[in-house]
Amino acid sequence: MKPIKEMLKSPLITKITGTGDDGAMFEFKYKARKYEVIASNGGGWDHVSIYPLHQKHTPSWDVMCILKNMCFNDDEVVMELHPAKKDYVNLAEYCLHLWKPQYEAIPTPPKLFV
Repeated sequence: MKPIKEMLKSPLITKITGTGDDGAMFEFKYKARKYEVIASNGGGWDHVSIYPLHQKHTPSWDVMCILKNMCFNDDEVVMELHPAKKDYVNLAEYCLHLWKPQYEAIPTPPKLFV
């Protein structure tokens, strides 16, 4: 994950709503839509969540790519997870997450498969 100070330099960020030692909260705008983002790097995980403000839609692939580029370096692999149903926690409809473990690599398929 990029350092928080570097992340917050993005020109897409319209408002920084909070910062701390292990993360930040901010809003960004893309194609006339606003999103709330929480980025953190505690507990052995880099984690970013995104929630559309005042809208009822799930962020698009394009928005998730912009968020990934904003918060992570080009050479980092991150993932969206679909946990076992018994482990679902859905506190905010339309919210998506990016995850990256800090101490192990995420396995990826061969390029030919992608």
